[in-house]
Amino acid sequence: MARKKPAEEHENLERWLVSYADFMTLLFATFVVLYALAQSDVNSFKGIEEALRKAFSQSIFNDNTSIMEGQDSILDGSQGAMNPLMLEYMSTKYEQNAYEDIKNEIEKLKEDGLSAEIDDRGLVIRLNEHAIQFAAGGAELSQKSYEILSKVAKIIKDKFSIHYIQVEGHTDSDPISNPKYPSNWELSAARASRVVRYLINSQSFNPKLFIATGLADTVPVVPNTTSQNKAKNRRVEIVILRNKNKNLSQKDMQEIIKEVQVDQKKAKIQDKQPSKAIESLVGNDKELLKNVIDLTDQYETENKRLDSIKTGDYMYDGAKPEFMEQNNEGK
Repeated sequence: MARKKPAEEHENLERWLVSYADFMTLLFATFVVLYALAQSDVNSFKGIEEALRKAFSQSIFNDNTSIMEGQDSILDGSQGAMNPLMLEYMSTKYEQNAYEDIKNEIEKLKEDGLSAEIDDRGLVIRLNEHAIQFAAGGAELSQKSYEILSKVAKIIKDKFSIHYIQVEGHTDSDPISNPKYPSNWELSAARASRVVRYLINSQSFNPKLFIATGLADTVPVVPNTTSQNKAKNRRVEIVILRNKNKNLSQKDMQEIIKEVQVDQKKAKIQDKQPSKAIESLVGNDKELLKNVIDLTDQYETENKRLDSIKTGDYMYDGAKPEFMEQNNEGK
């Protein structure tokens, strides 16, 4: 007896819906995570950094004494998982929060003649005639002005290291003409440049961050109708430009970041002091002490690199570890 032919299976034409649904679910989850990261408060990063700082401040030896006083944070190095410079460079939320913090600090100095506002350009710190005192018809600053600028510089540097800063000089409408400054244009530009020069030479800002401009009497805050109004218009404004303007000039921001990283590293090395335990071991042998410091720095750098690899946050920049570069140079 012939075997009965099995019935043909019905072809499922809707199988693609399963894969499509899986794909859409993953895509939705991806965008949810990206949105959550974009909304993360920078204060949470500070909390994580502080916790890691405490966790990694122990010595590589068995006792609880740190090999170097003032250990670097695991997040501070160029190989760190969350480099603060990159956070400043990329995060608009960090930028906005920092603007708000600086604005609040500047408002505390209102009696000194300072004010601040946030606009489309960025954060505008305004120093009126009471805060920034120039010689009449000149660009020389008074001692009080240096003290005020020093306070402002510290507030800015606590938040920003690689933002462009535009310093603007403003005058009133009274004409000026002398051998040094034929008009308010030259005078306002000279005053802006004087402030920039102080911030670079005395406050260690990177000179490539600055733009100095003189606007004469073309941007008054109030009409130049009374002597009081003219006094308000004689001012200097320090504008911390938004990072969306990082292509504003021909300056290379990547090069600025590298230079700031080098300067920060030098400052940290100068601040490092050997612990008493290390001093007692090496005595007066400065060369041995230098080797201990160098080895400690390499140990910290590689710890940061390995930790960032474990967390999946490592961003390889093509550079070899410092000790490998040194070995290659010797070959």
